[in-house]
Amino acid sequence: MIGPTAFSLEPILAACAVALVMIGAAAVLLLSNAIKRLAGLLIAGFGAIGGLAALGASDGALIVGVAVLFAQTAIGAALVVRLQEAYSAIDAVEIDAADADDDAQDRAS
Repeated sequence: MIGPTAFSLEPILAACAVALVMIGAAAVLLLSNAIKRLAGLLIAGFGAIGGLAALGASDGALIVGVAVLFAQTAIGAALVVRLQEAYSAIDAVEIDAADADDDAQDRAS
């Protein structure tokens, strides 16, 4: 008869946390839409907090992680609103094109 084995979910949770961080990082690097980049940052942040929890971090560290993630989200949302107001776009390609047009007009005058 086989006895009970010790099974821990911590390695599985840590692997899922690493996967979330990698998915979020890929989204931030590859997507051109500012809102989608902010969502990728959130996914990576949740993965990092999940990794801390899987590794047994203290409650204080988890609360600080959530607070930092909330602050990053608030600042990111404010930047997206400012981009929308200034450029009437949130896509990086359109913002770069608008900057290039402004630079060309500045050189001409």
